[in-house]
Amino acid sequence: MKKTLKLSLVMMLAVVGLTFASCSDDDDNTPTVGTVEDVNGEFTGKMTYTKEAKATEADPTATELELKVANDSIQFEKFPYQALVVELLGEEASKPIIKAIGDSLNYKINYTATMNAAKDSVVMTLKPEPLKIDVAGVEVTIETEKTASYAVSDKNLKFALKAASVKVGGADFPFTPMDLSFDMKKK
Repeated sequence: MKKTLKLSLVMMLAVVGLTFASCSDDDDNTPTVGTVEDVNGEFTGKMTYTKEAKATEADPTATELELKVANDSIQFEKFPYQALVVELLGEEASKPIIKAIGDSLNYKINYTATMNAAKDSVVMTLKPEPLKIDVAGVEVTIETEKTASYAVSDKNLKFALKAASVKVGGADFPFTPMDLSFDMKKK
C-alpha cells in the first residue's frame, strides 16, 4: 500500500511538472510594437512628380533618390530639383543651372511623429520650408496636405509634397504647381 501511494504521488508530480513545462511561453509570433524612433535611418526609393494640370497622367516621371530620417527631420543630400528647374525655364535654359548646382542640393523637412493606434505605423506631420536654389535665385514654396506614414513591419516610408509657387529674384514667377510623391524603403 505504501509502495502504491509513493508511486501514485510520483506519477502525479510528474504529470503536474509536465503540465507546467508544456505551458511555457515559447511562441515567437508576437507582433513587435513600434516606436517613433523606428523611422530613423537611411532610405532609398523613388520620387514621382506630376504637374497639377496633368494630374491624370498615367505614367508620371520617376526619379531614384536616397534620403535620411533622423529624430525630427527628413534630410536630402541630393534633392531631385532638376524637374522643377526644367519646368521653370525649359530644357535648354535649365542646363547651365543644373550643371552649376550639380546633384548636391541639400533640403531638410522637419516633422513631428506619433504612433498610430495599432502601434504599427509612425505618422509624421511634415513642416516643409521653402526650397532655395541660391545659384539661380529661386525659392520654391513647398506644401503638404497629408501626413507622412512609415509602416514599421514593411519599413516603407510614403509622403507627398507640392511645389506650390515659385519666386525668382524675389518676384512671383508663373508656375504650374507640381505634386511630388515619395515611396521609400529603409535600407
